[in-house]
Amino acid sequence: MGGGRRPASRGVRILCLGLAVLLVCALGSIVLGRHDSPDPGSTATTAGSGSSRKPSDKDPAGSAYPGLEAAGIPVPGDWSRQEGYRLVVEDGRARLPRDDSESSVDPLEGGYGVVDTALATLDALLDPTGDDQAWARSVLGSLGGDGRGMEHPVSDAPRWWWAERRFTPAMLCTANADPYVQGQYRGGCADDGGWDDDASRAIGMAGMFDTSSTDFPVPDGLEVDSLTNPQDTVSRAYGVVSVPMDDGIWHVTVYCPATLDGPAVDRDGHELASFDGVDKAWTVGGLTGFGTAERPCVTVEVTVGGQKPFWWFGDAS
Repeated sequence: MGGGRRPASRGVRILCLGLAVLLVCALGSIVLGRHDSPDPGSTATTAGSGSSRKPSDKDPAGSAYPGLEAAGIPVPGDWSRQEGYRLVVEDGRARLPRDDSESSVDPLEGGYGVVDTALATLDALLDPTGDDQAWARSVLGSLGGDGRGMEHPVSDAPRWWWAERRFTPAMLCTANADPYVQGQYRGGCADDGGWDDDASRAIGMAGMFDTSSTDFPVPDGLEVDSLTNPQDTVSRAYGVVSVPMDDGIWHVTVYCPATLDGPAVDRDGHELASFDGVDKAWTVGGLTGFGTAERPCVTVEVTVGGQKPFWWFGDAS
């Protein structure tokens, strides 16, 4: 794994985003100068899409999740919480369960996991409220570097394009099998090609990766046995959330540095330094990303319909 370009400083990135916003505004004024201003109640159409976009039935103003609600994406809740594998704590020590009677996988609080992290980024991207500068700061604040500190810029689509995107679960019923997320749920597809299950079940998370086709960055200092494919280890620190939208399946890649350590946490996601006075504890419950309060997951990339995630080099057909 060779080193890439040195990541730009946060100040430089903010400056670049600010310039991008000004450019978008300038282009927008040119477009509005050529066309009549649309009626606020009219239906907007995405150029080249061949289909209409209707505004959400919910008013995002004042919402805790204005971007998600505007796009019709389910907001975080019990369905999106990460799960932890319960440890047995006895006399200040923790151990793995011995049998099924002691085993349990439980939802954890805190919103530090893969799905909640991905939803926070989408909420920022799709937020139609506030001014352009606040929007740019919010988007930037939801993103971070991958395991080697490299950044993967979000598509440079103008803000109006993001604002017109809509959650479309039925896309799962017509699109080919998702090559990036293994075992995506399609049980909600009706005979007519529509979606008749709970909307949140259309949002998938990778339970594992085909590591023969991935190239996740290896964190500096991580040692892997020379006879082991490093992807078998490194891939566990990542999670990918797939979201069916009107232009195809989006993929939000999330990096969770705590996963590789397998820390023990309490129900609120805080890492435990010891088990003194503790009667319950949990640890990594799956084969992909796990976040904690001290080391939460962070979104490193968002790809929209038709785009390939940076870490994939396998067949995407």
